[in-house]
Amino acid sequence: MAILFAVTGSGTGTVEARGHSMAVHLGRAEPHHLSTVLELVRAFHAEEAVALAEERRITAVNALLANDHYGHIFLIYAGEDPIGYLAVCFGFSIEFAGRDAFIDELYVIPKARGLGAGREALVRLAETMRDSGIVALHLEVEKSNDRARGLYHGLGFTPRDHYGLMSMSLL
Repeated sequence: MAILFAVTGSGTGTVEARGHSMAVHLGRAEPHHLSTVLELVRAFHAEEAVALAEERRITAVNALLANDHYGHIFLIYAGEDPIGYLAVCFGFSIEFAGRDAFIDELYVIPKARGLGAGREALVRLAETMRDSGIVALHLEVEKSNDRARGLYHGLGFTPRDHYGLMSMSLL
């Protein structure tokens, strides 16, 4: 089961982990990045055992790459090399009084983990979303994933323990 988090505050700073640091930047993925994005999405889905037919995966990724109304996919770069991605989907919240965004997927390749890449990518995403008029970011994390929960909490995400995310597939 996942816990829903929300953040509306800011978070900045130098990224360091275990004596190492990794400077990353985000690049908005566009339709010509499809093969790179799909390679990363497939790796993430394999690790997380996400059962999704390849045709549906391609359709979903293409929809985000081609339609700003739905959201964005950002490639996470270390230098010129893509080391992961963030998929963010847009909505609107009465409770937060404006446009909000849900971080649908965050993936960093194994060799880049533990160096602060995910943290820095989330900081940059929050800045980008705030500058775009997004008033709140949401994400979900497994209750047993203490490392990720600590990361998200340190960035300003707060658990909404009295709420539980529930989903219903309409397909």
